[in-house]
This record gives sequence, C-alpha cells and structure tokens, in this order.
Amino acid sequence: MNIKKYIFENKIITVPVIISIIAGIISVVVWRLSIKYVEIADFCTGTISFVMRFVLTKTTYFIPFSLAEFMLYSLVPLFTFLFVKLVTARRKWLALFRFFSKTLAVWGIFMFVFTFTLGVCYGTTPVNQKIGFDRRLLDVEDLSSALEVLIAEVTEVSGNINYIYSNTGSTVMPYNFHEMNKKLNEAYKNMLEKHRLFKRIYSRVKPVILSEQMSKMHITGIYAFFTGEANLNVDFPDYNLPFTAAHEMAHLMGVGREDEANFVAFLVCIYSDDDYIRYSGLMNMTEYIGNALYKADKDRYYEVMKAAPAIVNQEMAAYSRFFDKYRNTKISKVANTVNNSYLQAQGQEQGVKSYGFVVDLATVYLIDIYNKQ
Repeated sequence: MNIKKYIFENKIITVPVIISIIAGIISVVVWRLSIKYVEIADFCTGTISFVMRFVLTKTTYFIPFSLAEFMLYSLVPLFTFLFVKLVTARRKWLALFRFFSKTLAVWGIFMFVFTFTLGVCYGTTPVNQKIGFDRRLLDVEDLSSALEVLIAEVTEVSGNINYIYSNTGSTVMPYNFHEMNKKLNEAYKNMLEKHRLFKRIYSRVKPVILSEQMSKMHITGIYAFFTGEANLNVDFPDYNLPFTAAHEMAHLMGVGREDEANFVAFLVCIYSDDDYIRYSGLMNMTEYIGNALYKADKDRYYEVMKAAPAIVNQEMAAYSRFFDKYRNTKISKVANTVNNSYLQAQGQEQGVKSYGFVVDLATVYLIDIYNKQ
C-alpha cells in the first residue's frame, strides 16, 4: 500500500494543514528570536506586523460590534459540533487523527497571526529610549515631584469641565462612545507629532457586550490581535474609559509591553485637545503614582494630596465603591493567573506587575521632560 497516497486520498492530512503547521513552527521561532533580539523585533514590527495590523483593523473597522467577542462566543457550539462529529464517526481512529491534524493547523494559523501582529512587538526598542530618556531608581522626592505636577495639571483641567455625576458619584463622559473614539484618534495624531514612536493606524475601539463579566475578571480592556480590534470594558467608571481605550489602541499600534502601553496611553491623553480625555489620563496616572508614593511614604502622600481638587478624591472614592463588588471574585484569580503566565511568556518577567511599571516611565517623563516644556 502506498501510505502517502492513502493519507492524501482519505484526507487524513492535507497540504493546507501541512503548510499551516509549518507556518506555526516558523512563527514560534521568529517570536522567540524577536524577544531576544531587538533588531529582529523592530524590523518585524515596522514591516510585516504593521501591514497585518493595518489590514485586520481596516477589515473589521466598519463592523459596529466586536467581531472578536462574537467569535469567542461561537467557540462553544463549534467545539460541541466537532466533538459530536468525532464521537459519531465510523472509523474513530481516522476521525481522531484528522481532528488532531486540523487542531495543529489551527494552532499554526493562530501562532502566525499572533507572532506577526503582536508577538514580535514585545521585544522592540523601549519607548523611553525612542523619546530620549532612561529609567532610573526612583525615590520619594521623585514620586512627590511627579505627583505635584499631576495635581497641578488635573486642578487646571478640572476647572474647564462641566461635570455630570452618575448615581455612583463618578463623573460622566460628556460625549458618546463614537465621539470619544474620534477624539482619541486625533489625540494619537497630536502625540505622534511630538514623539514619533510608531506609525499611526486610524482605529475604532469596540465596546464589549459582556462588560460586567470582564469586570468580575478585573479586565478593563483587551486587544484582539486576530481581528485587529481594541475592545473596551464599558462597565468601569467613565474617567477610566479614554485612558483604557488609548492603552488598547497602543497595542494595536505595535506597543507590546503593558507598562509602555500604559505610558503611551498617558501621553496620548495629556496631549489631547479635549479636556475630559486629558482629565482621564491625569486621573489614572495620579492613581498610579499616588499609590507608589503612598507605599513609600504615607505622610508625604497625604501632604501632596492636600492640594488636589475635591473632584480627585470624589472620583477615587466612587471608583473604590464600584470595584468593591468585584474585588475578590474567584474568576479574577484565574484570569490574573492566566494573564500573568501570558505576560511572562512574552519576556515580561514581572507578569501582571508590569502594568504598574508605568510609574517609572511617567515619573521621569513628568520631571525631566513635561515639566520643563
């Protein structure tokens, strides 16, 4: 018996399946090399990765809902169908082998798309080096100085906003989701005119239907690399939304590391022409740097925060009340573990703690660059 002929005639394994598996293996090699060698990461991010992100984003741009969310919901009936088909097959060993080969093919396609949209972006030249400053070991004075700059800025911008309050006590964004998206794209344009960090892709942030379930998992947003969509949890207080949306858009632009995505989101917000978007960035960074200072020196923290306008404390208190109902959910621990493992696999050894490393970047930027402009 001609085994090769038998395999292909019975479609035990097909040429597309073989190609997909090989593509997956090659992708894994490129992905790991890009984490180790910045030159490979920079080249891939600026070429094939940019093209793939651009095409995917533009393809899904006009879909009013999150295609990625819809695809995730469809996985359950899909796998149920495949399982039933496998169980009811006459030649189960043949069906099992086909299922296994097709699963490997799907893995290959998944790895190819992941690697050349987001995976290679984790090893690129750090954004602070592109701007022209270095990280450094921070002390209480550094954190205090940065927080003072933020308080002064948020005091100024808060005076320009006519606040509407929700029933939770937090502020309400003064425009709809579509308008926020438009303003954020303009803010990205403003920021990139000042700091040419990457090539801009005009994008659309998608609200997630099951946002409350994301809140239970402590997820504020997610970039779906396989559809090119930045997805946003709209359950969180409004002042979080522009900052979080800008963070997910940063991933779409080719920023992999979480601390850098947070930092880019902050830059986008503070260079926006819109007061509420600036307010969102300033408030979120006030919380990040304020928490760091509080851990380092509580007395100094309270001293600096005395100058904060009342809206800052009101907003933080409202956020705390909102988050209390999700603080210790079981699913959040699972989601945190999964995310931690994922980030460590991307070369971010500190895992989920890397989000908070934005403090290093923002503090130095506020003191050495922003405050001297």
